Amino acid sequence: MLLVEHILPTARKRLVTVEDDALLLRAATLLGAPHVSLVVVSDRAGQAVGVLSKADIVRQISHCDGHSCTHTAASVMTRTSSNVHPATGLVMSGRQ
Repeated sequence: MLLVEHILPTARKRLVTVEDDALLLRAATLLGAPHVSLVVVSDRAGQAVGVLSKADIVRQISHCDGHSCTHTAASVMTRTSSNVHPATGLVMSGRQ
């Protein structure tokens, strides 16, 4: 069985974060990079408080007028997230 601890090194290398008070355009720039589909939003203490996907960004920016988009990451992020222990097993789609 694949454990979370087995994917942690790769996950940490690919982790992209932004502070909760960062402008949404900053998060959009980060999401424009290759292989980035999710940005973790953190508070000033470095604790994860939510996530932003490309869909979240597009949905909000579609309501902005040019460079006037002054929404912050925290105002758009998804707040629901799950935490897992490194010893947690992963079930891959189509595998058991």
